[in-house]
Amino acid sequence: MKNKISAGQSRSIIASLLTDTPWESIDADVQAFIELPAEQRGKMFAAFIANKFHLNVGDPKTLLTKQFDPTSFIGKGWTTWKGPIDGDGLAGEEDVDTRSLALTEIELANFIFETCFKKGETSIFGEEKLRRLKEERPEFVRFAGNVFLGLWLDYEANKENSILEWFHRNFGITFMDFPGQILRYPNGHRIIFYLNRLDDGKWSWSYNWLDSRWRVDDPSVGCASQF
Repeated sequence: MKNKISAGQSRSIIASLLTDTPWESIDADVQAFIELPAEQRGKMFAAFIANKFHLNVGDPKTLLTKQFDPTSFIGKGWTTWKGPIDGDGLAGEEDVDTRSLALTEIELANFIFETCFKKGETSIFGEEKLRRLKEERPEFVRFAGNVFLGLWLDYEANKENSILEWFHRNFGITFMDFPGQILRYPNGHRIIFYLNRLDDGKWSWSYNWLDSRWRVDDPSVGCASQF
């Protein structure tokens, strides 16, 4: 049976964190943590406490991204979407967050899981979700195929010791989509990839159309533009 932390114990923990930590001797850049969503910071503290106040020193620290080509990865006819939403996706500027493509190595502490949640919503259309990320959170670097492929190849190589399992173990993450690269399905639909953890504990990749409804609380993954 798990022991529930009392209000008094939680106050004691916070007091110890404030007064007993040798802050002046710590050499670390904490701004990235400060700028994380409050919910994510809370989950990090909760994971630390649940682990009996121990750090998992052997856990992964960074992700190496991989160059991603949709045709090579999934098949003929798959391309990155080009041009406006109401076009055919075959001509114009690629719908990619180039800030993501510039990343070759990312510290796991810099990952942000953004839900786009608004009070009372349970689902939204994918295009609305993408619009919110682009227009309402311009500082959010939307991870593209290079991060997706880096995570997937790491999972295939390491399974239970993979970065995806690290996110699940520490933050309860079971889903993440990659809105930084919009892909063109061979029949002309706009889609984005996602990774999700199945009931049997295995991770898989798939995709969803942006003109369909997405669960509001399924997060998109990215990082802060200051990173």
